[in-house]
Amino acid sequence: MPTRHQPATFPRLDRVSEEPVSLRDRRRAQTEREVGEVALALFEAHGIDATTVDEIARQAGISPRTFFRYFPTKERAALVPHRDLEDRVAAMVDALSPDRPVLPQLEEIWVEVLTAFDDGRSEAGEQVLRVRRLMRTEPSLRLAAASLDEERTLVLVAHLRDLLGDLDDLRARVLVETAAAAVRVALDAWAEAVETGGEVDLVATYARCRDLQHDPQRAART
Repeated sequence: MPTRHQPATFPRLDRVSEEPVSLRDRRRAQTEREVGEVALALFEAHGIDATTVDEIARQAGISPRTFFRYFPTKERAALVPHRDLEDRVAAMVDALSPDRPVLPQLEEIWVEVLTAFDDGRSEAGEQVLRVRRLMRTEPSLRLAAASLDEERTLVLVAHLRDLLGDLDDLRARVLVETAAAAVRVALDAWAEAVETGGEVDLVATYARCRDLQHDPQRAART
């Protein structure tokens, strides 16, 4: 077990299963990703308001009724990459050590996840970048992402509390939200830079966001 001064060893992302266990769940996850890709491509081409559920369903080869078995709204369909991202983080939380402060460990998990994005060159990074770029011009997608974040935060808070035992809901939520807030700001800065033709080192941007979080006086001077 890591000591208080040693970083925790988290499972590598390529060793964290992204697929549910049962065949039925694997098929469902695959369908969700396929429909999500269709929705995202249509939103990018035509905008969310001009894209209907019927059109998404038709291009995905399913009925509108089937679509709503998978997603409550058309915006949620485009957020499959975000959901998968947060599922990866949740899976890695199991490796947290009770002998170290929780926040640095959550931040280490996010560093590993963001590093795997390879600044948009990996498949997962490209998918998340596409969603974040679209969120810049589509308020309904940003609202849907906020709703999804809230749901996933509650799940992760409960998981942390059960895993570590000595955390109450308030402390667990503050820790999860603190780590996630820096991630959201870094992802937005990344998307903005790409959208305007610039380049941003995502991991370095996240590190700067964390530094500003931990030093409010420095943030006020910046």
